[in-house]
Amino acid sequence: MRDLLTLSLIAVAAISNVATCKDRPDPRMATVSAVFVAGNNQAAEKARETLRSAKTCLSLAMNADGADATLEIAAESQSMGGGFGGFGGRTWIVSGNLTLKSGDLIWSRSERFSDDPLRSGGKIAGSLLVRRLADDAGCRQRDPR
Repeated sequence: MRDLLTLSLIAVAAISNVATCKDRPDPRMATVSAVFVAGNNQAAEKARETLRSAKTCLSLAMNADGADATLEIAAESQSMGGGFGGFGGRTWIVSGNLTLKSGDLIWSRSERFSDDPLRSGGKIAGSLLVRRLADDAGCRQRDPR
């Protein structure tokens, strides 16, 4: 009975360790400073603008050779309907993959945001993606601004 209890406790500890490890950013993200943004969409444009503004510890690289990593951004929009006389609108799903020069994928996330009357959901999602990247890269610990 005692052995069964010990095995159960070990199993629970192992499962909780796996669950928390999954949410931890790759430690190699702390080595990334210059990011090249690849993508030809409004989310990628907004991501470049956000990095260019220097509000995080990450900076925008003008080409992949001068970057520590490449952030590939893809964006898809989907109509939210709106029949005859309706306003409709779009919701955007923006995905980003951060790859080191070695080719290792170290970060992958997506953000979803809907258009509103004055702003593009794609641009907002691109900006949110960069903010999340900066948080996961430890910018607050590296450079408290």
